[in-house]
Amino acid sequence: MSTIGKFFIVLNLALAGLFVGSAASLINKSDSYRVQLEAKASEMDAMKDAKDAEIAKGAANLRQSVDERMRLYSENGQLTANLGAETARGITAKDKNDQLEGQLQSIEGKLNDLSSTNSELNSELSGLRRQFESVRGERDSALDVRDAAALTAKSAVEEANMATGEASDLRLQLARETERANQTEARLATAVSLYSIDVTTIGAQPAMEGTVTSVEESGGATYVVIDLGRNDSVQPGYTYDVFNGSVYKGRISVLTVNESKSAASVAMYNAPIAAGDRVVTRL
Repeated sequence: MSTIGKFFIVLNLALAGLFVGSAASLINKSDSYRVQLEAKASEMDAMKDAKDAEIAKGAANLRQSVDERMRLYSENGQLTANLGAETARGITAKDKNDQLEGQLQSIEGKLNDLSSTNSELNSELSGLRRQFESVRGERDSALDVRDAAALTAKSAVEEANMATGEASDLRLQLARETERANQTEARLATAVSLYSIDVTTIGAQPAMEGTVTSVEESGGATYVVIDLGRNDSVQPGYTYDVFNGSVYKGRISVLTVNESKSAASVAMYNAPIAAGDRVVTRL
């Protein structure tokens, strides 16, 4: 082998040794770099995860903030709308309040008028009550008078019923005596005419006073019964004037006489004759 060949072999071995040493050094360095790179990568991954977590938290906070802001915007819009509605209602309420105040003033005026009217009505009511008490007193008095009159009327009816029987007897007697009187008057007229007798001097009527006990209408004529009779010296033909107090009612002429009563016809009429009227001898 030539020297050049050996030189190249030695050179190759040296270069190989150098390469091997460099390679080993490089491998060692490469392992160190790889370990560092892996550590750095792990650190970067951790940092990335932390950043991602921070970003996610920030995004969540941002979304929450946006949502809260949107909610606040919505509430603000609702509040604005409510404020507008309340303002409108406030205006309407004011109008209604003014209207109600006007109505209240009108009602107060009417109440004042009603109070005045009520006072007047109370005054009128008091007057009406006084009138009512007065009328009631008059009514009670009238009822007392009515009751008294009813008792009097009852007594009068009982007396009238008793007198009816007597009146019937007297009517029969009156009819007989009337006929007899007519005949007597005819004979008397004949005698007076024939003998020129002054009848005023015959049987002068004595002064006396009595009372009408009953009155009856019959055949268009009025007949009365008086409480004077034969016991009082009454005779047929006697005449009496009839009074009620100072009122002159007429004149009656006696037709028939019994013991205590007499029947007479109305000879002159001035006013209706009633039971209780006074009869007196004509002067």
